[in-house]
Amino acid sequence: MSYRINLGAWGGIFAVPNCVVDKYIKLSSEAQIKALLYLLRHNDSAVSSTQLAEALKISGEEADNAVYFWIERGLIVRSDSELIPQQTADIPDANSSGISAERKKEEKKPRTIISRAHRPDPVFVSKILQEDKMLSGLMQNIQADLNKPLSPGDVSTVVMLYTTFGLPCEVIAILVGYLSTVGDANMRSIERMGIKWSDEGINTFDKANEETDRLKKSHDAWGTVSSLMGIRNVGKPTKSQTEHAYRWLYTWGFNDEMITEAYERCVNTKGEYNIRYINAILQKWHERGINSLDALNEAEAVSPRKTSTKKTQHTKGSVFSVEGASFDVKKYENKSLFDDQEK
Repeated sequence: MSYRINLGAWGGIFAVPNCVVDKYIKLSSEAQIKALLYLLRHNDSAVSSTQLAEALKISGEEADNAVYFWIERGLIVRSDSELIPQQTADIPDANSSGISAERKKEEKKPRTIISRAHRPDPVFVSKILQEDKMLSGLMQNIQADLNKPLSPGDVSTVVMLYTTFGLPCEVIAILVGYLSTVGDANMRSIERMGIKWSDEGINTFDKANEETDRLKKSHDAWGTVSSLMGIRNVGKPTKSQTEHAYRWLYTWGFNDEMITEAYERCVNTKGEYNIRYINAILQKWHERGINSLDALNEAEAVSPRKTSTKKTQHTKGSVFSVEGASFDVKKYENKSLFDDQEK
C-alpha cells in the first residue's frame, strides 16, 4: 500500500504579496483585486491591456484604471503595451523565510525621492473619499487652514500621504496646522514634510505633537537669538539658523548673555557676523563646561586670552586661541552643523 498527499487545488498556487492584504484590501476595488490576481497567476509572461480586459470581462478603460492602482504602489510595471508583476521586497521568494525579523528591522529605510512620488488617480480618490468619512472631513479642515478651495491635485496629494505613505488623518491635520502657524501652509510644503515624516516614522498622534513642539521651539529659538544679535529677520529663517539656535538654547543650554558674548567676540575677530564661528566658540565653551559669564571669567583668569594690537592674518589652516583653548577656526567654519556630534 502506498500513500500520497491529496493537494487537490493546492497543487497549483501562486504567491500574493503581504501588503495586498495588510495595506490595500480595504482600499482596492473588485476590479483592482481581480486584475492583480490575474497578473500574479500569469507572472511567467507579460499580459497586454487588451488580454486583461477580455479575461475580466470589463472595458479597456476599467482594466487600465484597475492596473494603474497597483502601478502606483510598485507591484506592477508597464513594459510598452504589456503588464508585468514587479519583483518587490513584499513578494516572498524561496530564501525569504530565512530572513529574521531583526535583520529586516535593521535595514535602513531609503529616503523617498519626492519627484517620484505618484499621486492616486481621480477614480481612486473619489472612491476613497466616499468610503472614508474621516479623510473627507480632513479635506474640509485643510481647506479652512489654507483659506482656499483644494484643487483635484491638492486632494490627490493628501490622499497620497494617507494611503501610500501611511500618515493617519490626525497626523496630517497636525502637520498642516503647524505649517499654518509658521506661515508656510502650501501643498508643496505639506507634501515635502509629510513624506519626510513618513520616512522618519512620525506616524502617530504623540510623535507628531513631539515633532511640532520641537519645530516650534527651533523657530522661536531663532527669534530670540536674532534679537540678541540685532539681526533683522526678512522672510522665513533657514534650517541652519533654526537648528543652530535650538542647539545653543536647548541642547547646550546657554543663556542670553553667553550667546551675546560669543556674537561680540565673533564680530571683534572676524569683523562680521558668522554663524559657524559663533557656533565654534559656543561649542568650545560647552565642551569645557562653561555656561555662564562668571564661569567664563574664572576660566580666563586662569588661562588668559591672547590679545594683540596687530591685525590678525586669517590664513588657511591658522590656529586661534579662544578662551585659552586652541582650535582650528577654518575647520569649524567649513564644518556643517549636521556633521557635529551631539554632546
